[in-house]
Amino acid sequence: MQRHGQPTRESVDARLVCPTCAHVVLVGPEERCAECGGSLTEVLRAARGVPPPLPPRALTRAQRQAVWRPASSSRHALGTFLLTVGVLMVPVAVAYLRPLGVPAAILGGLGMVLRRTAWPRALRHEQRQRLRALRWGLPAAAELTRVERDFVPSVKAGSVARLAYVFTVHGELLHGDMPSPHALDVQRRPGERIWVVYLPEDPRVSALWPPGP
Repeated sequence: MQRHGQPTRESVDARLVCPTCAHVVLVGPEERCAECGGSLTEVLRAARGVPPPLPPRALTRAQRQAVWRPASSSRHALGTFLLTVGVLMVPVAVAYLRPLGVPAAILGGLGMVLRRTAWPRALRHEQRQRLRALRWGLPAAAELTRVERDFVPSVKAGSVARLAYVFTVHGELLHGDMPSPHALDVQRRPGERIWVVYLPEDPRVSALWPPGP
């Protein structure tokens, strides 16, 4: 049974065409051909796609929204609506109809509760850290280890898949995972070579690059 975060057999037995000897070979230690010892770095880099640009990186609005989003958009929108109505009722209650003060307070309070439960502080902190990694993080070669599908996207910040990966920083193997709202990510497979970015001051904070398919 595969343990959480461990590379799959497909990733361990990955084969590539060596540009030096033209044989289909296993990827040996330090990204070298198991037959001739030639470097496979460029081939592996091509398989991973274009590496991340140097920081700071400019993120598009769609890329930011893919990360910065409430756990429940509908509940957050309802809370925002109720809070707005409550706030707008306050000056009317103060100037003209004081009995409106009670329902204004109730609506405003309910709106605040809905907004906070729809977007918890811990989730916002996690998303801020991930955005920092996407903008300022250093690039690292990584590998997908697990792809899980979320069947109720509205419960998990619109996520339709959760991607787990491993990468190495200064010889230390690190694990990461990241939710994705992109349907195409459901089709990805363990063993796929990818890029991640991580914060140099805390490599445990990382994110997949690019933040969209």
